[in-house]
Amino acid sequence: MNRENVYTCEKCGGYTVTVDIDEGVTPFMLKCRASGKEGDCEGVALSAMYPKGPRPAHIPEPSWEWYKPSAKEIAAMPASWRDHYRKGGLHLRKREQVDA
Repeated sequence: MNRENVYTCEKCGGYTVTVDIDEGVTPFMLKCRASGKEGDCEGVALSAMYPKGPRPAHIPEPSWEWYKPSAKEIAAMPASWRDHYRKGGLHLRKREQVDA
């Protein structure tokens, strides 16, 4: 998979760079995570819709990843989200350091 996307925050202008490690559906907008964690900026970041071509030099490596949660993880999530994940929605988590 390894499809990269960039979400740009409307408030701080920062980038939340993601990679899809599984096939599935991701949202058009999310809470800003440009600082490396959720909650530092209260802005909303909008998707660049998976831009084609190489990542520009000013865009950092992905630090977040979209993945398909396990059945056990889905069962522990709020009921309002379970259907979304069961229908192929991906979940976002901080990406661990990946050695090249």
